[in-house]
Amino acid sequence: MKNILTTRQLRQKHDPDSILKNIESFFEKNLDKLLATLSHADSPLIRYSANLQISFLDPDQKQDDLINKAASLLKDALYFMMLPKKERTSVTQRMRAYYSDVVKNQLVRVELILDDPEIGSPRHSTDPNSNHKAMRQVHSILSIIKKTLAHENDHRKNLTRAGYLTGLQVSMGKFFTFLKKIGMSQRDQISLIQHIFDEFDVDWEEGDRENIKVSIQQPSLEFHKITQEEIQKISGTLFSKSLDDATLSNLVEHAVLLSRRIRRF
Repeated sequence: MKNILTTRQLRQKHDPDSILKNIESFFEKNLDKLLATLSHADSPLIRYSANLQISFLDPDQKQDDLINKAASLLKDALYFMMLPKKERTSVTQRMRAYYSDVVKNQLVRVELILDDPEIGSPRHSTDPNSNHKAMRQVHSILSIIKKTLAHENDHRKNLTRAGYLTGLQVSMGKFFTFLKKIGMSQRDQISLIQHIFDEFDVDWEEGDRENIKVSIQQPSLEFHKITQEEIQKISGTLFSKSLDDATLSNLVEHAVLLSRRIRRF
């Protein structure tokens, strides 16, 4: 049988933790600069935060709250902004390869167990009616996990080729959705991104307004929309009559967590 690497072995092979730690480190070191950029007099976000404060935020709500919220949604994007183009591409490829291998290998392992219904309770000709309730529950749980892994495996097969803008496109969906939610106009959204890109010297040659809209904003919103729609469908697709509600609910929570984590890149 071909050696199927464990998740731990895959982590050692791809070293995703170093990238995840770098994201946290970059954000911590550059948060003050990001907050200053978002709250600068030239930032369109200032006008909207002031308007929101008057309309529905608590009287004692500080304007900084909206700025902090906006900054928190740029954690991954900030990391990609500060990398050279080639490194941005490399990071996306590396993380995608890791998650693809994890999903594929775990799916194979689960399928191997499910392919043998007698694991834990082998039948005998003299006692054909084996009734191992615990193992039946294990199989039911693994069947749910198999559905989750199979769905994510199919999703990863259809991913478009990673480029130097992919990290920004995938990571900025929540940020653009937030800007739409507070009522920021299309023009101001593009101006805000231009301002941020200029302050952080983002490495790309297509920094005019139309290219930001077509190359960053539209793909970001589309990716975020599709991801959210698929995550919302998870609870409806995972069902088992043999599992109690609490167990099934826990499996759905883990399926959602898995989906959010591996679609981060």
